[in-house]
Order: sequence, then structure tokens, then C-alpha cells
Amino acid sequence: MKKFQFKFYFLCLILLFNTVEAKEILVNESLPKIENLKSISEMSSIGFEWDPLYDQNIAGFYLYRASDSEPNFKIIATIKDKFQTHFVDTKLNPGTKYFYSLRSFNDQGHISEEGKVIEVYTMPRLEKIPFVEAITNLPNRIKLIWRPHPDLRVSSYIIERKKDGEGEFKKIAEVKNRLNAEYIDDNLKPNENFSYRIFALSFDGVMSEPSDILSSNSKALPPEITSLSASFDQVNRIFLNWDKSDYKDFSYYKIYSTSSSFLPYTLLAKTQENNYEDIVNGKNKSKYYKVTIVDKDGLESPMPKNGIEGKTLGDPLAPSIILAQIKDGAIEVEWIDNDNRAVEYMVKRYGGGSTAIFKGLKEKKLRDIKALPGVEYTYEVISIDNQGLESEPSKKVKAAQ
Repeated sequence: MKKFQFKFYFLCLILLFNTVEAKEILVNESLPKIENLKSISEMSSIGFEWDPLYDQNIAGFYLYRASDSEPNFKIIATIKDKFQTHFVDTKLNPGTKYFYSLRSFNDQGHISEEGKVIEVYTMPRLEKIPFVEAITNLPNRIKLIWRPHPDLRVSSYIIERKKDGEGEFKKIAEVKNRLNAEYIDDNLKPNENFSYRIFALSFDGVMSEPSDILSSNSKALPPEITSLSASFDQVNRIFLNWDKSDYKDFSYYKIYSTSSSFLPYTLLAKTQENNYEDIVNGKNKSKYYKVTIVDKDGLESPMPKNGIEGKTLGDPLAPSIILAQIKDGAIEVEWIDNDNRAVEYMVKRYGGGSTAIFKGLKEKKLRDIKALPGVEYTYEVISIDNQGLESEPSKKVKAAQ
């Protein structure tokens, strides 16, 4: 205490002799000393009370303050009404020791002798919130819950957040009312990771110790479909097939299509099955497809970068006639396939004033025993596949018996 008294007197000497353009401060022993300074503390403020000096020839009071971090006493308040007997020092640090002294002064600026120096502690900061938890794996959001702070001085809660591995905590919200115990951080992207801490805030604006740090993430998107296949061998339709998803939150699939790989994809259908039949009228018609998974929360898996092509079945390729000759009183015609789709053939013969059609041929040859001698005939062959699709006719070949 003597240390602070010495520093206090030293400060007075500085003010008395070294202050430029300041009035000379004199200690007037006739002015009343303040010996009965009382105090009461909160976390960030200290209230003072002293005995009335209504009948004394004074103008007011100076309140001085010092601390371990600032050991030199400084005037922190000038009380210009001698009838005042109370004062509150605010914006103090919680759990901190301060030293105070009160002096009276008169109209001439004279101050009284130093009275009693008192040692006062502000109350400690609020303890951290006793229980906090982050609810993870929610769609585009993270939910925080906590137990209401037991201290009745709490008015609200401050939520701070930082992205994992980046920067510092920043305030994102204030939840009013001590009994409110929940905050939902929404509008997040899928699978975003954040750390949070929560403070209780008192009515006089003092924050508690921070809560335990909570790390959590928003729900990830469903997995991408990678096994899609599309048919090339169906008439007026394209069959799609993909591996069945075992994703636990699966709801349904979305199928997108386009008629060209250069055009945007549009929604074609929704299904819970891992296959789909797309009716596409026309031969040799191409379409491109993409399939995504939608989960029970409405989150959709990433759209595959490349689409899968499917195509309706076109006509078989026309066969090629390799032989047309007269043999043993008949005309023999032989041909070869240009693909492997043919299951039977049809041969058309022109000439002799009529057209003859030979159907249901299983072999790649025809022996025309009905050809008339001396008549030139023209032959063409058509392939037929197992879907009943007919190829274009082969090139015509002439022959005569």
C-alpha cells in the first residue's frame, strides 16, 4: 500500500510542477479527507458510496484509480456536485484488482489530503456454458444446442464460427434470452466443415469464458452414379441400367436426357428403380443420359461430367450378292452379310413380266428353278433381323438362264 501512496504523491508533484498551461494544484489541509469510501462490485463495474459532506466548503470530488497493470493513480472521474455521494466506475475487466482514492476539491482547485486507499476486485467472468453439442450431417446446415447458463445475469448468447483450417473466429449471431438453447447455422454448402464456440453474455455486456470448441459439418451430397449403361439394340426405345444404390438416405433417382451432347440436359423422369425404359420413336435415334441420386433431405448427387449415349435400333446392313449363275437348269444366287444381325432373308426377282418374292430364306443362297429359259432376270437380297427390321436391298445383279 505504501508503494501506491508514494506513487500517488509523486503524481501530484508532476501535476503541480510539470503540467504545461495547467493551474497549480495545491493540497489544502483544511479540506475534508475521505476516509470512509465504500464499494460494491460487479464483473465490469464498481459502485462507490461515501459520507455526505453537504456542510463543507467544497465544490466536488476527484476519483483516482490504479491497478497492477497501470500502477500510477489517475483521475478517472470529476464529480462537480458536493451533494453527490455515489458513483459507478464502468468498463472494467472482470476478475481484476483495482485501487481507488477519493479527494475533495474546492472552487480554487485545491485538493484535500489523501484519504484512505481501498483495494477492490471486480467479480470474475461468467463460467463457460456447461454443455454444448453440434448436430452434424444435416442438409445445408449445422445445429448447435447447449444447456441454458445457470447464472441469472445472462441475457443472451454469442455464436462465433470459423472455417476449419482458416482464419479466426468471427461472430455470426446473437441468441437472445438465457433460456434459448439452440442455434441453426443454415445456408451452408454440402459437406462444409466449421468450428464453433459459444459465449454467454451478461446484462452489462460481459462475455463468459468461451465454451468448448465444437467441430461439425453439413451433410455431404449423395454419391455420384458411375455405372450407367444405355442400349443400342432396341426398337423404338432405349433401355437404361445402373448399379442399385446402397446409400442409406436414398429416396429416388433423377434421369436427365438430351438429343445432342452439345445441348443442355433436361429432366426426363424420376424413379426408385435402377433401370428405365425411354420410348424413342424412330430408327437409329441417339440420345444422351445422366442419372443422379436424390436423398430423403432433397440433396442431389453431383451431375456426372459426361453423358452416356444410347440409340434405337436401326435397319440391318444390306447384304452383298457374290454369285448369280446358271447351273443345272436353274439360276443360283449367293450372298454374304455385312453385319451379324440377319436371321432370315428375302429375295426379289424382277423380269419376265412379273416380280417374284422369295421369303423366309434361312441360308445365304437361292436356287431359282422357276426362272424361264431365255429370260434375263434381276435379283436383290434383303436381310431381316430378329426384331423384324429389314435392311435396304442389296445391289441388283442380273442373270439369265
